[in-house]
Amino acid sequence: MSTNAITDVFTVFRSRLRSLAARIAGDDEADDVLHDAFCRLWERQPSVQQEEEALRLSTTVVKNTAIDAFRRSQTHSDVVLPDNIDSPADEPHDTEDTYAIVMRLSRRVLSPSQLRVFTLHDVNGLSYRETAVACGITEANARLILSRARRTIRNIYIENRDLYE
Repeated sequence: MSTNAITDVFTVFRSRLRSLAARIAGDDEADDVLHDAFCRLWERQPSVQQEEEALRLSTTVVKNTAIDAFRRSQTHSDVVLPDNIDSPADEPHDTEDTYAIVMRLSRRVLSPSQLRVFTLHDVNGLSYRETAVACGITEANARLILSRARRTIRNIYIENRDLYE
């Protein structure tokens, strides 16, 4: 066991932790749950020295993150978009209306980290590097989080497409 017990446990027990996440949050969300759980655990890594402690903590954090993801997916399946979007499909939306819709939708469906990265990059216009620095994450992680946030918004939009037409 190296000096980083959290990383070692996550590497060795990844498939077991992923199975736990998939049972609770669903197979589609399992990888996102693992990523979010690892990010949460990373903050605690200096205080965890024993493999047993790291495994217990990892299991608990993955379980709680999966429960959060499951609850979030349950509330988002019934997302009702604002009334001002039911105009005919051939009538273009005003840019400000579209912006307002996306912002309301993002506040309802994105995790706090996704909302922060999405807001900093797509709304405030920061670069990936600036967004990463502001959030205290790597640039690659900022890209990944933003990609997942956009995918979430797109999926909710697609699920509710009949409201637009």
